[in-house]
Amino acid sequence: MTHVLITGIAGFAGVGLTKELLARGHDVSGLDIIGPLQSGIPDEVLDSLKKYHWKSCQDLRSDDLQGVDVVIHFAAQADVPMGFSSPRWTVENNILATLGVLEAAKGLPLEKIVLASSGNVFGRPLYLPIDEKHPQTCHNPYSASKACQELLFWAYHRSYGLPIVIMRNGIVYGPGMRREIFIYKWLHALLRGKDIIVEGGAQTRDPCYASDTMDAWRRVVEAPADKVVGEIFQVSYGKEYKVLDIATICVRSCQPFLSHTPKIDNAPYRPGEEGQRECFSIEKARRVLGYSPQISLLEGLQRTIDWIRTSKTAGP
Repeated sequence: MTHVLITGIAGFAGVGLTKELLARGHDVSGLDIIGPLQSGIPDEVLDSLKKYHWKSCQDLRSDDLQGVDVVIHFAAQADVPMGFSSPRWTVENNILATLGVLEAAKGLPLEKIVLASSGNVFGRPLYLPIDEKHPQTCHNPYSASKACQELLFWAYHRSYGLPIVIMRNGIVYGPGMRREIFIYKWLHALLRGKDIIVEGGAQTRDPCYASDTMDAWRRVVEAPADKVVGEIFQVSYGKEYKVLDIATICVRSCQPFLSHTPKIDNAPYRPGEEGQRECFSIEKARRVLGYSPQISLLEGLQRTIDWIRTSKTAGP
Protein backbone atom coordinates (compact mmCIF):
# COMPACT_ATOMS: atom_id res chain seq x y z
CA MET A 1 0.00 0.00 0.00
CA THR A 2 1.33 3.42 -1.02
CA HIS A 3 0.52 6.76 0.62
CA VAL A 4 0.00 9.32 -2.15
CA LEU A 5 -0.40 13.07 -1.64
CA ILE A 6 -2.14 14.84 -4.52
CA THR A 7 -1.88 18.61 -4.91
CA GLY A 8 -4.88 20.16 -6.65
CA ILE A 9 -6.98 17.25 -5.43
CA ALA A 10 -10.26 19.11 -6.00
CA GLY A 11 -9.62 19.34 -9.74
CA PHE A 12 -10.76 17.02 -12.51
CA ALA A 13 -7.57 14.94 -12.56
CA GLY A 14 -7.17 15.03 -8.77
CA VAL A 15 -10.61 13.56 -8.11
CA GLY A 16 -10.28 11.02 -10.91
CA LEU A 17 -6.91 9.71 -9.75
CA THR A 18 -8.01 9.68 -6.11
CA LYS A 19 -10.93 7.40 -6.95
CA GLU A 20 -8.63 5.13 -8.95
CA LEU A 21 -6.04 4.86 -6.18
CA LEU A 22 -8.55 4.36 -3.36
CA ALA A 23 -10.20 1.57 -5.33
CA ARG A 24 -6.84 -0.20 -5.48
CA GLY A 25 -6.25 0.09 -1.73
CA HIS A 26 -3.80 2.99 -1.61
CA ASP A 27 -3.86 5.74 1.03
CA VAL A 28 -4.51 9.21 -0.39
CA SER A 29 -4.07 12.65 1.13
CA GLY A 30 -4.88 15.86 -0.69
CA LEU A 31 -4.00 19.53 -0.87
CA ASP A 32 -6.04 22.32 -2.42
CA ILE A 33 -6.77 26.01 -1.96
CA ILE A 34 -10.47 25.08 -2.06
CA GLY A 35 -11.88 24.01 1.29
CA PRO A 36 -12.92 20.34 1.50
CA LEU A 37 -16.65 21.04 1.85
CA GLN A 38 -16.54 23.53 -1.04
CA SER A 39 -14.48 21.29 -3.28
CA GLY A 40 -17.27 19.31 -4.92
CA ILE A 41 -15.39 16.10 -4.11
CA PRO A 42 -17.98 13.38 -3.38
CA ASP A 43 -18.49 12.77 0.34
CA GLU A 44 -17.50 9.12 0.06
CA VAL A 45 -14.16 10.18 -1.44
CA LEU A 46 -13.55 12.92 1.14
CA ASP A 47 -14.34 10.51 3.96
CA SER A 48 -11.77 8.05 2.59
CA LEU A 49 -8.88 10.56 2.51
CA LYS A 50 -6.13 10.16 5.05
CA LYS A 51 -5.79 13.95 5.32
CA TYR A 52 -6.93 17.09 3.50
CA HIS A 53 -4.55 20.06 3.56
CA TRP A 54 -6.50 23.24 2.90
CA LYS A 55 -3.62 25.44 1.79
CA SER A 56 -1.58 26.67 -1.14
CA CYS A 57 1.38 24.74 -2.52
CA GLN A 58 3.47 27.80 -1.68
CA ASP A 59 2.75 27.11 2.01
CA LEU A 60 3.46 23.39 1.86
CA ARG A 61 5.94 22.25 4.51
CA SER A 62 8.05 19.14 4.94
CA ASP A 63 5.91 18.18 7.93
CA ASP A 64 2.91 17.93 5.60
CA LEU A 65 4.74 15.20 3.67
CA GLN A 66 5.74 13.02 6.60
CA GLY A 67 4.74 9.43 5.86
CA VAL A 68 4.00 10.21 2.20
CA ASP A 69 5.55 7.89 -0.41
CA VAL A 70 4.50 9.59 -3.66
CA VAL A 71 3.63 13.22 -4.40
CA ILE A 72 1.47 13.97 -7.44
CA HIS A 73 1.66 17.65 -8.40
CA PHE A 74 -1.54 18.52 -10.28
CA ALA A 75 -2.15 21.98 -8.77
CA ALA A 76 -1.85 24.69 -11.43
CA GLN A 77 -3.49 27.53 -13.26
CA ALA A 78 -4.50 25.17 -16.03
CA ASP A 79 -6.07 27.33 -18.74
CA VAL A 80 -4.36 28.71 -21.83
CA PRO A 81 -6.75 31.69 -22.19
CA MET A 82 -6.08 32.82 -18.62
CA GLY A 83 -2.38 32.69 -19.41
CA PHE A 84 -3.02 35.56 -21.83
CA SER A 85 -5.28 37.61 -19.56
CA SER A 86 -3.35 36.91 -16.32
CA PRO A 87 0.25 35.98 -17.14
CA ARG A 88 1.56 37.08 -13.72
CA TRP A 89 -1.00 34.98 -11.88
CA THR A 90 -0.17 32.05 -14.16
CA VAL A 91 3.52 32.34 -13.32
CA GLU A 92 2.86 32.69 -9.59
CA ASN A 93 0.44 29.80 -9.50
CA ASN A 94 2.50 27.44 -11.64
CA ILE A 95 6.17 28.25 -11.15
CA LEU A 96 6.31 29.57 -7.58
CA ALA A 97 3.85 26.95 -6.34
CA THR A 98 5.96 24.22 -7.94
CA LEU A 99 9.00 25.64 -6.17
CA GLY A 100 7.08 25.37 -2.90
CA VAL A 101 6.35 21.69 -3.50
CA LEU A 102 9.96 20.92 -4.39
CA GLU A 103 11.32 22.78 -1.38
CA ALA A 104 8.96 20.87 0.93
CA ALA A 105 9.99 17.57 -0.65
CA LYS A 106 13.73 18.27 -0.57
CA GLY A 107 15.57 15.81 1.65
CA LEU A 108 12.59 13.54 2.32
CA PRO A 109 12.66 9.78 1.56
CA LEU A 110 10.03 9.92 -1.18
CA GLU A 111 9.68 7.14 -3.74
CA LYS A 112 8.54 9.56 -6.48
CA ILE A 113 7.42 13.13 -7.02
CA VAL A 114 5.40 13.34 -10.22
CA LEU A 115 4.67 16.48 -12.25
CA ALA A 116 1.56 16.94 -14.37
CA SER A 117 3.12 18.79 -17.28
CA SER A 118 1.34 19.52 -20.55
CA GLY A 119 1.47 18.91 -24.26
CA ASN A 120 1.27 22.70 -24.45
CA VAL A 121 5.05 22.88 -23.97
CA PHE A 122 5.03 22.16 -27.71
CA GLY A 123 3.63 24.61 -30.23
CA ARG A 124 4.73 24.14 -33.83
CA PRO A 125 6.46 20.76 -33.64
CA LEU A 126 9.65 19.96 -35.48
CA TYR A 127 8.37 16.44 -36.22
CA LEU A 128 5.41 14.15 -35.56
CA PRO A 129 4.56 12.18 -33.55
CA ILE A 130 6.04 14.18 -30.68
CA ASP A 131 8.17 11.99 -28.46
CA GLU A 132 9.80 12.63 -25.08
CA LYS A 133 12.99 13.98 -26.69
CA HIS A 134 11.28 16.69 -28.74
CA PRO A 135 12.57 20.21 -27.86
CA GLN A 136 10.11 22.44 -26.05
CA THR A 137 8.66 25.06 -28.42
CA CYS A 138 6.50 27.19 -26.11
CA HIS A 139 3.93 29.36 -27.84
CA ASN A 140 2.01 31.16 -25.09
CA PRO A 141 2.47 32.26 -21.44
CA TYR A 142 0.75 29.16 -20.09
CA SER A 143 2.97 26.79 -22.06
CA ALA A 144 6.05 28.67 -20.88
CA SER A 145 4.95 28.27 -17.25
CA LYS A 146 4.59 24.50 -17.73
CA ALA A 147 8.03 24.28 -19.33
CA CYS A 148 9.46 26.16 -16.34
CA GLN A 149 7.83 23.63 -14.03
CA GLU A 150 9.71 20.89 -15.86
CA LEU A 151 12.99 22.79 -15.61
CA LEU A 152 12.53 23.20 -11.85
CA PHE A 153 11.82 19.49 -11.45
CA TRP A 154 14.99 18.62 -13.36
CA ALA A 155 17.05 21.13 -11.37
CA TYR A 156 15.94 19.60 -8.05
CA HIS A 157 16.51 16.11 -9.40
CA ARG A 158 20.08 16.94 -10.38
CA SER A 159 20.89 19.11 -7.37
CA TYR A 160 19.16 17.24 -4.55
CA GLY A 161 18.39 13.82 -5.97
CA LEU A 162 14.60 14.25 -5.87
CA PRO A 163 13.02 11.18 -7.53
CA ILE A 164 11.11 13.03 -10.21
CA VAL A 165 8.80 11.75 -12.95
CA ILE A 166 7.29 14.05 -15.60
CA MET A 167 3.98 13.22 -17.28
CA ARG A 168 2.88 15.26 -20.29
CA ASN A 169 -0.84 15.06 -20.97
CA GLY A 170 -2.72 16.29 -23.99
CA ILE A 171 -6.37 17.37 -23.81
CA VAL A 172 -8.11 15.24 -21.16
CA TYR A 173 -11.90 15.03 -21.41
CA GLY A 174 -14.78 13.00 -20.02
CA PRO A 175 -17.35 13.11 -17.18
CA GLY A 176 -16.31 15.64 -14.56
CA MET A 177 -14.07 17.52 -17.00
CA ARG A 178 -13.12 21.14 -16.56
CA ARG A 179 -15.71 23.49 -18.04
CA GLU A 180 -13.09 25.75 -19.63
CA ILE A 181 -11.90 23.08 -22.08
CA PHE A 182 -13.22 23.67 -25.59
CA ILE A 183 -14.77 20.20 -25.89
CA TYR A 184 -16.99 20.84 -22.88
CA LYS A 185 -17.88 24.35 -24.07
CA TRP A 186 -18.95 23.00 -27.44
CA LEU A 187 -20.98 20.07 -26.11
CA HIS A 188 -22.67 22.21 -23.48
CA ALA A 189 -23.63 24.85 -26.06
CA LEU A 190 -24.81 22.29 -28.62
CA LEU A 191 -27.05 20.48 -26.15
CA ARG A 192 -28.67 23.85 -25.39
CA GLY A 193 -29.41 24.32 -29.09
CA LYS A 194 -26.72 26.93 -29.67
CA ASP A 195 -24.16 27.35 -32.42
CA ILE A 196 -20.48 26.97 -31.60
CA ILE A 197 -17.36 28.97 -32.42
CA VAL A 198 -14.10 27.44 -33.60
CA GLU A 199 -11.02 29.63 -33.21
CA GLY A 200 -8.90 28.77 -36.23
CA GLY A 201 -9.59 25.13 -37.01
CA ALA A 202 -6.60 23.66 -38.82
CA GLN A 203 -4.51 23.40 -35.63
CA THR A 204 -4.58 19.89 -34.20
CA ARG A 205 -5.07 18.16 -30.86
CA ASP A 206 -4.60 14.64 -29.50
CA PRO A 207 -7.50 14.21 -27.03
CA CYS A 208 -7.46 11.43 -24.44
CA TYR A 209 -10.41 10.13 -22.44
CA ALA A 210 -10.12 10.57 -18.69
CA SER A 211 -10.14 6.90 -17.68
CA ASP A 212 -7.25 6.19 -20.05
CA THR A 213 -5.25 9.12 -18.67
CA MET A 214 -5.90 8.08 -15.06
CA ASP A 215 -4.80 4.54 -15.90
CA ALA A 216 -1.43 5.90 -17.00
CA TRP A 217 -1.05 7.93 -13.80
CA ARG A 218 -2.01 4.94 -11.66
CA ARG A 219 0.61 2.86 -13.45
CA VAL A 220 3.29 5.45 -12.63
CA VAL A 221 2.32 5.41 -8.95
CA GLU A 222 2.56 1.61 -8.84
CA ALA A 223 5.63 1.19 -11.06
CA PRO A 224 8.97 0.31 -9.47
CA ALA A 225 10.89 3.54 -8.88
CA ASP A 226 13.92 2.36 -10.84
CA LYS A 227 11.75 2.07 -13.97
CA VAL A 228 10.28 5.57 -13.92
CA VAL A 229 12.36 7.98 -11.83
CA GLY A 230 14.18 10.51 -13.99
CA GLU A 231 11.87 9.80 -16.94
CA ILE A 232 9.35 11.73 -19.03
CA PHE A 233 6.21 10.07 -20.41
CA GLN A 234 3.88 11.39 -23.09
CA VAL A 235 0.32 10.31 -22.26
CA SER A 236 -2.50 10.73 -24.76
CA TYR A 237 -4.48 8.68 -27.27
CA GLY A 238 -1.79 8.94 -29.92
CA LYS A 239 -3.94 10.25 -32.78
CA GLU A 240 -4.02 13.69 -34.42
CA TYR A 241 -7.32 15.52 -35.04
CA LYS A 242 -7.91 18.94 -36.55
CA VAL A 243 -9.82 21.15 -34.12
CA LEU A 244 -12.46 21.75 -36.81
CA ASP A 245 -12.88 17.98 -37.22
CA ILE A 246 -13.38 17.59 -33.44
CA ALA A 247 -16.07 20.28 -33.63
CA THR A 248 -17.77 18.45 -36.49
CA ILE A 249 -17.76 15.17 -34.54
CA CYS A 250 -19.23 17.02 -31.53
CA VAL A 251 -22.08 18.36 -33.70
CA ARG A 252 -22.83 14.93 -35.17
CA SER A 253 -22.71 13.26 -31.74
CA CYS A 254 -25.18 15.79 -30.30
CA GLN A 255 -27.49 15.74 -33.34
CA PRO A 256 -29.80 12.92 -32.09
CA PHE A 257 -30.76 15.15 -29.14
CA LEU A 258 -31.44 18.28 -31.21
CA SER A 259 -34.28 19.46 -33.40
CA HIS A 260 -32.01 21.32 -35.83
CA THR A 261 -28.43 21.26 -37.06
CA PRO A 262 -26.28 23.90 -35.30
CA LYS A 263 -23.77 25.98 -37.19
CA ILE A 264 -20.02 26.06 -36.68
CA ASP A 265 -18.90 29.69 -36.81
CA ASN A 266 -15.27 30.57 -37.40
CA ALA A 267 -13.14 33.03 -35.43
CA PRO A 268 -9.47 33.99 -35.72
CA TYR A 269 -6.78 31.81 -34.20
CA ARG A 270 -5.74 32.58 -30.66
CA PRO A 271 -2.24 34.07 -30.53
CA GLY A 272 0.40 31.44 -31.24
CA GLU A 273 -2.01 28.67 -32.31
CA GLU A 274 -1.88 28.97 -36.08
CA GLY A 275 0.28 26.13 -37.33
CA GLN A 276 0.17 24.29 -34.01
CA ARG A 277 0.00 20.51 -34.31
CA GLU A 278 -0.30 17.87 -31.61
CA CYS A 279 0.15 14.14 -31.94
CA PHE A 280 2.06 12.30 -29.23
CA SER A 281 4.09 9.17 -29.42
CA ILE A 282 2.89 6.95 -26.58
CA GLU A 283 5.32 4.14 -27.36
CA LYS A 284 7.49 4.79 -24.29
CA ALA A 285 4.46 4.77 -21.97
CA ARG A 286 3.26 1.61 -23.69
CA ARG A 287 6.64 -0.09 -23.35
CA VAL A 288 7.57 0.97 -19.80
CA LEU A 289 4.17 1.35 -18.12
CA GLY A 290 2.04 -1.06 -20.12
CA TYR A 291 -0.21 1.86 -21.03
CA SER A 292 -2.77 1.21 -23.75
CA PRO A 293 -5.65 3.70 -24.26
CA GLN A 294 -9.00 2.04 -24.90
CA ILE A 295 -11.60 4.76 -25.50
CA SER A 296 -11.87 6.27 -28.99
CA LEU A 297 -12.75 9.93 -29.49
CA LEU A 298 -16.26 9.07 -30.72
CA GLU A 299 -17.00 6.80 -27.77
CA GLY A 300 -15.48 9.26 -25.32
CA LEU A 301 -17.59 12.13 -26.67
CA GLN A 302 -20.74 10.01 -26.46
CA ARG A 303 -19.99 9.21 -22.81
CA THR A 304 -19.31 12.87 -22.09
CA ILE A 305 -22.58 13.88 -23.74
CA ASP A 306 -24.46 11.37 -21.56
CA TRP A 307 -22.85 12.91 -18.48
CA ILE A 308 -23.72 16.46 -19.50
CA ARG A 309 -27.31 15.49 -20.26
CA THR A 310 -27.89 13.61 -17.00
CA SER A 311 -25.73 15.44 -14.45
CA LYS A 312 -27.40 18.20 -12.43
CA THR A 313 -24.11 20.10 -12.21
CA ALA A 314 -22.95 19.59 -15.81
CA GLY A 315 -26.16 19.62 -17.81
CA PRO A 316 -27.53 22.38 -20.05
